[in-house]
Amino acid sequence: MSENKLKKYLGDKYTDNPIINFLLYWSIGNDTCPTPKRVFGKEYNDLSVEEREKLKAIKNEWRKMNDLDCIWLDGDLNADTIFSLWTPLKMCLQCLASNRFKWVGNENIPIKNQKYINEIKSNINAYLPRDDDLVKELYRFAELASTRANVMRLIDSNMQERGDAKLKYYDQMPKTLYECFDGGRFSKNFSGNERVQKWVREEALEMFFIGGEISKDKIKPLIKRMKPYEAEWLNKKTELLEMIKNYNEILEIRQEKLG
Repeated sequence: MSENKLKKYLGDKYTDNPIINFLLYWSIGNDTCPTPKRVFGKEYNDLSVEEREKLKAIKNEWRKMNDLDCIWLDGDLNADTIFSLWTPLKMCLQCLASNRFKWVGNENIPIKNQKYINEIKSNINAYLPRDDDLVKELYRFAELASTRANVMRLIDSNMQERGDAKLKYYDQMPKTLYECFDGGRFSKNFSGNERVQKWVREEALEMFFIGGEISKDKIKPLIKRMKPYEAEWLNKKTELLEMIKNYNEILEIRQEKLG
């Protein structure tokens, strides 16, 4: 069994609840991540070009030591999480936590600030009842999400914009992979589809393709009713369950493949 790097990072704060562990991990990020205010005492728009470059360099050094994906790859800034836990967690909270959170998508509550992290921690069993089938899959996903199986090395760190809320990719891998092939947003990082295929094999991502055939038209969709080129904020319990089961199956296969 590989090392538990999240446990090592959290130290004495580590618990036997994998979702709580991620909430603690995000709390540390909220407290320590370099921001314009912390570094320069200014808003980002007030920074000079030189200050923005300095802030970027400081953030990169922070990432090497504090982002779990970078930690798994020994500080490699091209490291990226395959499946973010936050997005499915937020979808499930919107689905299950009564009317506490609104059905209005990614830009709305809860957000990953300390107020909502503390609220989720304090109400976790009420918001996410452990006997619910969706919650059971979510907890399994939280366990797998912290492992090496959930980390890949990108061709270029600019591909991390797949998590940008404005793009609405929601870190979803079918859409990400689709955009790597000719004509896609990320195709500029590859010198043709053969390089995409090589990268997929290098990163052990073949399980995202039907029959392991690495091509644009063989990408498995997020859920059955969707197309591979689609990304969507899900709000139906049955579809969330299908998505998270798919996540878990993929990570279990990749965990075995990576050894």
